[in-house]
Amino acid sequence: MEMLLKIEEREIYPLVEIAKIERTEITETMASLLHEWIEKKVIGMYTDGRISLWKAAEIMGLSSWEMIDVLAERGARIQIGRCTGPRDCVRVAGT
Repeated sequence: MEMLLKIEEREIYPLVEIAKIERTEITETMASLLHEWIEKKVIGMYTDGRISLWKAAEIMGLSSWEMIDVLAERGARIQIGRCTGPRDCVRVAGT
């Protein structure tokens, strides 16, 4: 699916500058920034208990195991069952 997006002129300048510095096309820069934002948002919704691990993985286009790896890399708490107290949530060692 493709989508046409309108971007205000004042918001284009930072994108152009980031693309120049990273030596990438502006569309690549935008896609990368969007992916980073989505990942951050999904992890936040998961750690807040608003979505399940399965839903987080679905949104990210990953398997549940891959999503667990992403959560571990980001130092997020991985919930086992319902997280009703601190003993129900596991923080991966080293994070």
